[in-house]
Amino acid sequence: MKRPLDRWKLWQKRSAKVVAVTLAAYGAGEGAVAQEGHGHDHSHHAPISQGVVKFNIPAGQMDEALRSFESQSGSKVNLKVPAETVAGFRTKGVSGMMSAEQALRALLGETGLGVKVVSDSTFEIGVQNSEQVDVTTQSTTVALTQFTQPLLDTAQTVNVIPQYIMQEQQVTTLRDTLRNSPGISIAAGEGGAQGDNLTIRGFSARNDMFLDGIRDFGSYYRDAFDYEQVAVLQGPASVQFGRGSTGGVINQETKQPQTNQFAHGSLQLGTNLMRRVTGDINVPLQDTLDGAAFRLNVVGSQSKVAQRDYAEIRRFGIAPSLIFGLNSPTRFSLNYLHEGENSTPDYGLPYFGPRVAQVNRKNYYGFANDNFLRTNPDVVTAKVEHDIGTRATLRNVTRWGNYPRNVVITEPQILTAGTLTAIKDSTGKITGYNATCAPTNATACYPVTTPLSNVQVTRAQIPVNSTEDIIWNQTSAVGHFSLGHIENDAVIMAEGGRERSMPQRTNRTVGSTNALNPAQDVYAATYATPPGRTHITSWSYGIGFNDTMKLTQWLMLSGGVRFDHFETQSDQAATVNGAVVLPWRVDDKPTYRAAVVVKPRPNGSVYFDWGTSFNPSAESLSLSANNATQAPQENETYEAGAKWAFMRDRLNVNGAYFRTTKSNVYETDPFDTTQVRNVGNQRIQGVQFGVLGHLPQHFDILAGYAYLSGRVTATALNASPFATQAAAIAAQGDAASLALSRTAPFYINPVGMPFANVPKNTGNLWVTHDIGWGFVGGFGSNYTAARRASTGALIAVYDTTASTNVNNVRLDYKAIPDYWIFSAMVRKPLSDRLDFQANLNNLGNKFYIDQPHPNHLIPGEGFNAQFGFNMKF
Repeated sequence: MKRPLDRWKLWQKRSAKVVAVTLAAYGAGEGAVAQEGHGHDHSHHAPISQGVVKFNIPAGQMDEALRSFESQSGSKVNLKVPAETVAGFRTKGVSGMMSAEQALRALLGETGLGVKVVSDSTFEIGVQNSEQVDVTTQSTTVALTQFTQPLLDTAQTVNVIPQYIMQEQQVTTLRDTLRNSPGISIAAGEGGAQGDNLTIRGFSARNDMFLDGIRDFGSYYRDAFDYEQVAVLQGPASVQFGRGSTGGVINQETKQPQTNQFAHGSLQLGTNLMRRVTGDINVPLQDTLDGAAFRLNVVGSQSKVAQRDYAEIRRFGIAPSLIFGLNSPTRFSLNYLHEGENSTPDYGLPYFGPRVAQVNRKNYYGFANDNFLRTNPDVVTAKVEHDIGTRATLRNVTRWGNYPRNVVITEPQILTAGTLTAIKDSTGKITGYNATCAPTNATACYPVTTPLSNVQVTRAQIPVNSTEDIIWNQTSAVGHFSLGHIENDAVIMAEGGRERSMPQRTNRTVGSTNALNPAQDVYAATYATPPGRTHITSWSYGIGFNDTMKLTQWLMLSGGVRFDHFETQSDQAATVNGAVVLPWRVDDKPTYRAAVVVKPRPNGSVYFDWGTSFNPSAESLSLSANNATQAPQENETYEAGAKWAFMRDRLNVNGAYFRTTKSNVYETDPFDTTQVRNVGNQRIQGVQFGVLGHLPQHFDILAGYAYLSGRVTATALNASPFATQAAAIAAQGDAASLALSRTAPFYINPVGMPFANVPKNTGNLWVTHDIGWGFVGGFGSNYTAARRASTGALIAVYDTTASTNVNNVRLDYKAIPDYWIFSAMVRKPLSDRLDFQANLNNLGNKFYIDQPHPNHLIPGEGFNAQFGFNMKF
């Protein structure tokens, strides 16, 4: 068997051959296009109706930029204003794959000039009316090699949260940014993995975070200071991104150097003692190395959390980026991101039975002088792009990322389930549990009728010291060519590298405190001997191909296939069948995608999409003897939807119906709880709608709604002795309870049970408009329906004050109620360079659970106001 390093070298050689063959094919395709027109260079004069075009127009005088635009797009521009007037304007330039209309609007941005579409290849430029002067280009693309079409023609639900929305809301984190996308629910981090944790369309997306198209798997809370926009790609995306992506992926698009000079900054002060400063400086170096530019983004932030005593957030970030060759076919860029955090963490409130304990929302059960969350991720990305003519581009991206983390967090717990003693039959199988509840020590069990003044909360310490790192290379070729009379937009991608996780968890003593009045004494830690650090390494590579064929102006077919190799090994020895082994797992898996797009109008699309994805057992770089033998979970999704653009792409609406089926789902064996089996099936289906508009009169709108219905559809654990009780509970719905005598089911048949952390209904709204006297006002809301903390799991709740041999056990689900929250904004320009802005968050000071977990509940922030100044030079 080859060593991982040998496999990596072999993989590099194969990738180089694949890319070389692909580029040769693109070159041949381009030549064929030029010849079929009897000498006419169609590669430079493709009508806009044929699709997107690669533009590379540098910043400079507008008249020169328009001549370059005509040459690169094959379109004609007619001027309705004097030519000398146009020559007096400067443009920021434009670069990337887009339609001719999108490129022209980008060139004219912030000039007051407007575009009128005369035909597919003819445009008129004139003066905008007074209601259009403040309108800028709509966000209709994503900066990803994997996608060659505008979002309007992409057969997938893609929610884009553009920078102007983030600025209006003054969001500071990825978590707050994603509240603008329906179908996403936030969750608290697991015990050993802090950081952003969420689900997309009912499935965990913790391992589906991407930064500029490459996996960003570190456990840290991501700040929004360096975001150009955030794209949520819903539905399976393994063909484009590799393993995972059952419900979708999140791509963070970072700010890149531009060809125009500017300096932006902001200062925010808040009632939650927020102090936040950001800076964004861009310096073009047009006379250096065929056009270069440098950009620097920085942030310093510190704040308390409204209505949560002691919790505090302290972050610093810096993101310099440099690019060369903006005016040439070959460009090189280098980006660095550092985000440092040294915060006082908060694991919120405990459950008392199946619901949050009815205590003061400000109660803090940790140790403010002893708990900490320290993360210091560093990410370096180098990218080389080379244009082969105007119809093919070769890209190579190399990334090194290092994610160190040192954490001590307190999880508050109240035991209400008592001590469950297993009852076994003659064969040794567990058939039930005897329950006792004896509140005689620090880990006491309390019947739910116990007054909280008499209840002690256990302070369970979670200490983690770990480092994750990644070395990754991604090579892609993007080509636009003709086969016969059919235009093709194709991408071939080869990528791979090494990911490592090196966790170390120590044992720590625990104490307890009163539920109503938690003490804030200094905690004297006592450590056991730290265990050795576990080293888990994954080597993986993927090769994929995607193509979109434009059969006619109104019909497109697209499809793709990808093969992934994912190999993981741990140095933590385990005993399997009496032998000591090092856990090792290899998965080789293809994934597929196919779609059809029908365009009844140029500004509309109707589509059907089918795709597959897979989740290997070690996808989160967690491997042990328990999961080393588990086959990947497999996913299949169907989606049908429509997208429409109005008002020259300033208003976009979309809607879709989808259905995802997951098979080989992991389930814990009720007869041997140390074993996890591939035995279940799950299904989620629903509908989703979205609106994004950037309109005159500062009228911005971002709205969305998602309905999700998720259920366990099959299981091989039907032999559970509690099938009868499970059927009775399922028939009673979410509020089910069942009285038993001395026997409390621990595992039940989960068929028909809903997913954990999946609200049926989620919705978001954000709208702004001129409100007179130079003020712009904004209003927003978010709704999240009720959800469960776990799938099909019941807890034994004691509703009697008896201290031993409890005979009345009520089974119930841990559940989180629904909530609405509202926010508002007002902005007033004080000069051409300075704005004042105020944001009011959680206007009703609503108490709600923002981040649920099966063992603790983190409330959302209470009412807070932020006041700030935005500067631009």
